[in-house]
Amino acid sequence: MDILIKNISTLIQDADHILNNKDILIEGNKIKKIGTILPEEISSNCKIIEAKGKVVMPGLINAHTHLYQSMLRGCRDDLTLVPWCENVTFPFANIVHKDCWEKGDIKIGYYWSMLSSIEMIHNGITCCIDMDLTLDSIFKAWQDIGMRGIAAITVANRWIPKEFCRDDKIIKAEIEQYIKKWHQGSVNGGLLQVFMAPSTLFCSTPELMEWLVKKTEEYNLGFQIHISETKWENKQALEEFKTTPLKYMESLNLLRRPISAAHCIYLTEEEIDIAAERGVIPVYNPKSNMKLSDGVAPIAKMLGRGVTVALGTDGAASNDLLDMFEEMRVGALLQKVFSEEPGVINISEIFKMATENGAKAARINAGTIKEGKLADLIILNLNKAHSAPVNNVIQNIVYCAKGSNVETTIINGKVIMEKGKIITVDEESLTTEGIKRGEGILKRINFNKSIKSQDYKSK
Repeated sequence: MDILIKNISTLIQDADHILNNKDILIEGNKIKKIGTILPEEISSNCKIIEAKGKVVMPGLINAHTHLYQSMLRGCRDDLTLVPWCENVTFPFANIVHKDCWEKGDIKIGYYWSMLSSIEMIHNGITCCIDMDLTLDSIFKAWQDIGMRGIAAITVANRWIPKEFCRDDKIIKAEIEQYIKKWHQGSVNGGLLQVFMAPSTLFCSTPELMEWLVKKTEEYNLGFQIHISETKWENKQALEEFKTTPLKYMESLNLLRRPISAAHCIYLTEEEIDIAAERGVIPVYNPKSNMKLSDGVAPIAKMLGRGVTVALGTDGAASNDLLDMFEEMRVGALLQKVFSEEPGVINISEIFKMATENGAKAARINAGTIKEGKLADLIILNLNKAHSAPVNNVIQNIVYCAKGSNVETTIINGKVIMEKGKIITVDEESLTTEGIKRGEGILKRINFNKSIKSQDYKSK
């Protein structure tokens, strides 16, 4: 069904181009025309959305998250990254593996993906890169609700708890199956993509990482990895690899294709130059970095050197929200207080990170509202006490907007949420069942008993 959004009071095409009193015609999954749309230009069954007094903007793109963590909110807020993994995420994964996967129950992945997607769609997020415990059920959830989802398949064959270790042949065979079954790519706006994601440099051998990069070349896939999230990580890299993380990847020729790299807090000056030269897209996750006391990424320095930076929420357990409005706001404020310079980052830059730069990380033709682009966009009502009056629409969105301002979410040319209600699935029943299943798993976890990643290292 075609869609006409008419009488748009404010149309944000991108961070630097704002139009007034325009219409948008969507045909199929793409933006057909922006301007004044005449009655004879629309089909008889075209859906018409009135947008007088509203703001239309590109859908927000969550360039790094872990959707399974939607079931881990409120579990420890007093740990740094490695102890947090050992006391929160590893115990959860262990229970899921033993009590669900080994018994043939993969539904849990469907519900954590569905819970997260419901939250994100309400918050104006139209696409996410999910570094996850990837299962068929996660893709199925995205299909059902209409989310544009990228599953960055978490791959590890070292430095992980022995409970999770599997033979490389099994890992590779499963990856091939996922790619062939689910990867639709960005061509023609396929909703689902597969990325390769070796988690960290410590979790995959150089041989496995090289195999993953070759798969990205063979199938034209994206690649995401955590890089330099903590001082501890850089220290370990210097001990094991005799160099820092991104420089080590460069030495192995693993940056021959552009990648996205979550965090990048402790990149050296040389590594920032490598990122600029190689097209590495750091993904800034300010709230998670604050909660885990990781540090503050040198975003202004990266931008000044020509590095494209995207924005992400990280997982719901380390955030604890999947809310890109809040991520923009906190991300901007954190850079200001860290540098003690209010002009260190401007509003357009942080808005761009959440939209068009996120689209680059996701490898999709979206992130801006232009003719020929994918129809991933949201309609906001800023005429509310917390977000009005609107003196500067970009500034009001970054510093004032919330998910409650989002009235309509359109993904791939399809209305997914209308008048604040998701219309593609039964949101209430799915949320109830998802919470029930999550609570059932949490009751079986002892969050004070850690599962050590250091117990296992490949030789």
